Amino acid sequence: MTIEELSKQVRKIREGKGLTQYNIWKQGMNFGTVIAIESGKNVNLNNFLKYCEIVGIDVTLKEKE
Repeated sequence: MTIEELSKQVRKIREGKGLTQYNIWKQGMNFGTVIAIESGKNVNLNNFLKYCEIVGIDVTLKEKE
């Protein structure tokens, strides 16, 4: 999965939950970081995981087959 595909997926989940980017910002995340995550820009893992926590996305690792 590419970063672009991942960013589209997390945005789709956020929108499906009825959350706006403003809602994420109100939970303490920099608005520019929210935009960067959803645009597939280079963001650090801590920010991505914080975004997922705020939105309610479970991040798991799975070994390739």
